[in-house]
Amino acid sequence: MKHATFSFFLLLGLSVFAQNSGEELYQAKKYKESAAAFKQALKQNPDDYKLQLGYANSLHKQDFFSKAVEQYNVAEKLNNSDAELYFDRGVVLVFLSLYNKVLKDFDQSLKLNENNPEAHYFKELCNYELSRYRTSIESYKEATELKPDYAAATYNRGALKAELKNFEGGAKDFELALSKDPKLENGRMNIDLSKLAQNEFQESIKDFDIIIESRDAKLDKAYFYRGEAYYELKTRCKLAATGQKPPIWAMKRQSQTLKTFADQQQNHGRKLI
Repeated sequence: MKHATFSFFLLLGLSVFAQNSGEELYQAKKYKESAAAFKQALKQNPDDYKLQLGYANSLHKQDFFSKAVEQYNVAEKLNNSDAELYFDRGVVLVFLSLYNKVLKDFDQSLKLNENNPEAHYFKELCNYELSRYRTSIESYKEATELKPDYAAATYNRGALKAELKNFEGGAKDFELALSKDPKLENGRMNIDLSKLAQNEFQESIKDFDIIIESRDAKLDKAYFYRGEAYYELKTRCKLAATGQKPPIWAMKRQSQTLKTFADQQQNHGRKLI
C-alpha cells in the first residue's frame, strides 16, 4: 500500500515537473520542446487547464493553427472565464482568416478584460478585413487610449481614414504613428501618398525627394509617385504658376514603373501600401 502511495506522488511530481518544464521552454521560445513537455504532462493531468492552454499556445507558435484551435476548444471546456484563452484563440483564427468567427472571441475576451489594447487592435483588424471601416476606427481609438504609444494601432487608424477618403485625417495619424515609432515601415510613404491624394503635388514632391535622397528601401515607389506628382502638376497646369518643369527622368520613370505596379496599385498607384 505504501508502495502504491509512493507511486502516486511520484507520478504527480513528474507531472508538475513537466508543466514547469513546458512553461520554461515556452518562455525560452523553444516551442517544439514546450509542446512535447505539456503533452507529456497532460497524460497525467488531462483536466489541467493551464497545461491545455500551454500546449495550445505552443502549437500556435509553431504555426499549427488548426491543431491549436482544437486544443483551445478543449481548454475552453475546462475554463470559459479566462480572457487570455479567447484572445489567444482569436489570434489563431485571424491567421486562418475566419474573421466573422474570430470577432466572437475578441468580444468575449474584452468582456472579461476590457483593458487589453491588443484585443481591441486585433478585433479591428477583423473589422477592417470585413470592410467595417468606421467601426474599426472607433476601436483603434480605444486601443490607443489604453496604450498611448501604440504606433501600429495609430498607423492602421490612419490607413482606415484614408480608405474612407479622409486623407487629411489619415496623414495626421501617419505623422503621429511615426512620432511614436520613427522606424515604422511605410509611414513616411503613406503620408506622402495622402498629400498626393489631396492634390498637394508640390508638397508631396518635396517629401518624395527626401525619401529618394535617404536611399530608402521604397526607392522605386518614391520615384514612381514623384513622377506621378510631376505628371499631375503638368496636366493641371500647376507648373505655369511655379515655373517648374517636370524632368525627363520623371516621365521615363513613370513609364517604366507603371507596368510593374499596375497589378498591385489602384487609382494610378495611390492605394495605400
